[in-house]
Amino acid sequence: MYARKCHQEESSEPKRCSLGDPTGAKTMVLVGDSHAAQWVPALDKIAKDRNFKLVTFTKSACPFTRVAITADGKPNVLCAQWHEKVLAEILKLKPDLIFTSQSNYGAVQQDVMIEGLRSLWGGLTDAGSQIVAIRNTPYMKFDPGECLSSTPTKCVTKLSDIERSNVLALAAEGQKNVRAIDMLDAICGPQLCPAVVGNIIVWRDSHHLTASYSLALAPYLAAKAGL
Repeated sequence: MYARKCHQEESSEPKRCSLGDPTGAKTMVLVGDSHAAQWVPALDKIAKDRNFKLVTFTKSACPFTRVAITADGKPNVLCAQWHEKVLAEILKLKPDLIFTSQSNYGAVQQDVMIEGLRSLWGGLTDAGSQIVAIRNTPYMKFDPGECLSSTPTKCVTKLSDIERSNVLALAAEGQKNVRAIDMLDAICGPQLCPAVVGNIIVWRDSHHLTASYSLALAPYLAAKAGL
């Protein structure tokens, strides 16, 4: 996403990238912040395997929700403008399926976040799209680069220490054509969240998956999404 300049970091203008199967009969969209963007390798694989076009709209620190997000203590006006512009773009695309995810925004009250998510989702589901909301990935208690280069056996975070709330699942409750899925069991074990699974490094920093691990999760993500 970053090498292709598909990920918006500064302005309110949507950066749209087309991936997946360019001749696909159906269209899927990914929208959200960088915690949504980390799923692109998996979704690109899923789209290619299942003959979907994949269109992405992602922006740093900007969740796809009608909520006032702050940056340096001030309202992030560019974020608010971005998600409205992206909503218009998605409505034009009329996608069959929309994937979304986001980081935790602790400064926003949970009920406010839920209302903001449903406000945007409703317009999309009314237009005929199905929405799949992927639970946020956990934050690790270590820096993977530093840890793996010094004490790799200690590069784990206890499952009991990670954020337990799942605002996307709460927002999806009772909403027509919205499905919340949780990939935590494919990222963490019963007790620990490791830095390496098999021979693949899981984390590129303390809270984003590596592209390699995201790609490895493609079949699990597809199954949870019902594809």
